[in-house]
Amino acid sequence: MSIDVSRRGFLTGAAAAGALAAFGLAGCAPQAAPENAEKKQQSSSWRDKPEMPANIDETVDVDVVVIGAGNGGLVAATTAAQNGAKVLVLEKAGEIAAAREAIGALNSNLEPDHKEDVPTLINHAAQTQSGDVNMVLYRTWAEKSGEMIEWMKETLEPRGMLFPFEWHAPDDPHAYYPAMCYNPCIGEYNPDGPNYNSYAHLEVMKDVLLEDLGAEIRYMTPAKMLLQNESGRVTGVIAEGDAGVLQVNASKGVIISTGGYGANIEMLDELCPGNSMWCALNSSVSEEGDGIKMALWAGAELENGGSCMVWNRAILPDGYEFDGSRTGGDIFLPGSQPFLHVNVEGERFMNEDQCYPMSYALGSAQPQHFSWIVWDGNYWDDIAQFDTCGCSRLYPAPSGTAFNADVYDCEALTKEHLDSFWLEPQLESGALKKADTLEELADMMEFDADQKATFLTTIERYNELAENGEDVDFGKPAYRLTDVAEPPFYAARIAGALLVTTHGVNTDANSQPLRNDGTVIEGLYVCGNDQGGFYPHNYPSNFTGINAGRTATFARIAAKHALGVA
Repeated sequence: MSIDVSRRGFLTGAAAAGALAAFGLAGCAPQAAPENAEKKQQSSSWRDKPEMPANIDETVDVDVVVIGAGNGGLVAATTAAQNGAKVLVLEKAGEIAAAREAIGALNSNLEPDHKEDVPTLINHAAQTQSGDVNMVLYRTWAEKSGEMIEWMKETLEPRGMLFPFEWHAPDDPHAYYPAMCYNPCIGEYNPDGPNYNSYAHLEVMKDVLLEDLGAEIRYMTPAKMLLQNESGRVTGVIAEGDAGVLQVNASKGVIISTGGYGANIEMLDELCPGNSMWCALNSSVSEEGDGIKMALWAGAELENGGSCMVWNRAILPDGYEFDGSRTGGDIFLPGSQPFLHVNVEGERFMNEDQCYPMSYALGSAQPQHFSWIVWDGNYWDDIAQFDTCGCSRLYPAPSGTAFNADVYDCEALTKEHLDSFWLEPQLESGALKKADTLEELADMMEFDADQKATFLTTIERYNELAENGEDVDFGKPAYRLTDVAEPPFYAARIAGALLVTTHGVNTDANSQPLRNDGTVIEGLYVCGNDQGGFYPHNYPSNFTGINAGRTATFARIAAKHALGVA
């Protein structure tokens, strides 16, 4: 197994599609146009269960079949195979999914000096979701994710995988950043960045699964429907591959982890229009809701709510209009910095110190459904002072405490990199505005006379708050309150960049989906973005790595439960 990722080759070749989907870069590539308005208004065709095929071209008998070769599917398959099961993985794409850079695991023995209080985390999560969370699932992840990351290291370390830990957080008693994030890389780890050898753990796990454990992955073989016996137990799956219709009989269980429905416009429009409609990018490529649909057809219940993981980092070109396609913008990592935001009237309307989806939501509620982000020539010092965490970070953290590389190209975090990779291309495109005076900037933002006057008054007020070190208007923390006074001045329209949906079917703590009456569907397990209970409204992005971490944790739980092992 050889992993060789360079900056030049990082987003080229066959791996690009998976990388784009995982990192949120898919929106930079051409996207398919949405279905026409008449077709989008049709009744929910995605809810219709297909007919059983008349002919089966091939039948395979296994212990466990896993649907989806990604953060959940490969963990489930490897766990099952390590416990002696005959395993088949069905993957609709031509390769495995790309790995995330961050895996959230709490209170692991790998990091005994970093312990977090589980009830505090659970109750913080509940607040972010208006109480609509499954606290038992959160507690299960909190209690078992440590074992998951220990297992992952034990499984992958012989092939060169390292598991550096991210624990840095702002020196702010009000900032809640639990220490829980592992950033796997292979061969060696440079704590100051770059780390071109990151994002490799799923490739390494695939090699363990295929070469060491003898399991099988069938690519370009999408699962279509589940098989159930008279009692309702799931006994297998129907899929389509190169040889035609495939029936896989699974004596122990079927594990679904297909990544949600972010690429299914019909499902987005029906299930979470408010959370996704004002996105200008969509990173989902093959995640069309296959797993959720199959679970619902088998009798599972969809959780209340409807959410997406949305970044506040889609930069809009001049003249942009939202049309429901969730395309047309470009990815812009600085959009996640807590600079001043104003609306199209020139008014400030928020405390800019928000998690990604909350910032997006506040901006999307403004006229024209975006906000202007505004900063000045001191931006690098401001970014250092902001001390943001997770994938928004643009300034190096203390050595060895964070990923310290741009999550989009793995380059080290420096001002030179920020300027050349993020600012200069958007200045050339015209989407990013730059001016020597605020008056000139206001004209470039296409404000009329009244809006321009409001904008200049807003800047004056904001600078006054920054000078006094207290945001009495919206309560922004002082260390994230920096003035806009030093030319040149910058502005960009910022909207949402949809990564994935995070709204799924209800399950118990064993990952077994539940019917409306609360009974479990035997023989079936649902993990990852197909599983509900964690973020029905929005993603708590101060929990760095939690989604990959909970996906892997419940995938491992599912495989062990299906096989009856502790």
